[in-house]
Amino acid sequence: MKISKFPDKITEEPAEETGWHIGDGSMNYYDNQGKMKGIYQLRGHIEDDKPHYLNRIKPIFKSLYGIEISLRDMPSTRVFGFQIWSDDLVKFKQKLGLPLGPKISIDIPKGFLSNQKLKAAVIRGIFDTDGCVYLEKKKTGLYPRIEIKTISLPLALQLKKTLNEIGLIKATMYQEKGLRLGNRKISYAVAVRGAKMFHKFIEVVSPKNQKHLEKYKEFKQSFK
Repeated sequence: MKISKFPDKITEEPAEETGWHIGDGSMNYYDNQGKMKGIYQLRGHIEDDKPHYLNRIKPIFKSLYGIEISLRDMPSTRVFGFQIWSDDLVKFKQKLGLPLGPKISIDIPKGFLSNQKLKAAVIRGIFDTDGCVYLEKKKTGLYPRIEIKTISLPLALQLKKTLNEIGLIKATMYQEKGLRLGNRKISYAVAVRGAKMFHKFIEVVSPKNQKHLEKYKEFKQSFK
């Protein structure tokens, strides 16, 4: 696919979209009818993330790149999203500082960390595609924990630091082991805990994925 439109400056929309790539995206060059071609993919959960892809990701891709992405269910892998063959898009994202292939040491490109709004936007993109909200039942109500997991240590350290910089001063990071693609890899979790920080996260980061907003609604209602 030939893409003739690209963002000409770093604003909140491309920052958020870059966050999506860090969370759910992948890109590389593969053989396509005897030629090496760039392929870009973005895929989320087949059920939980579908509204976000339809209502947020699709229109922003149209706004940024002038393309209509074709979203579809992929039942065999339980994902929903799209893939496009596009050397132009892959090269553009490489220039931003995003790597080809496995995201073992991916991090947020420095250009998206130059001010507070961009920091919040790129974290929003990462969280909306790769984050979770856990609500633990306690006697006083539900206790929230926001978490982003990654196999990239540079990204985990960067997320903790950036969350602190935008006012989420109690962000923590811990290491765990988990099965990833059949191999035992170390992964890292960056977490924000407690009611005060949950409210602050929603205010500052302003997630757009409906599944996260439903969790926040459930949390607030538990105190009524």
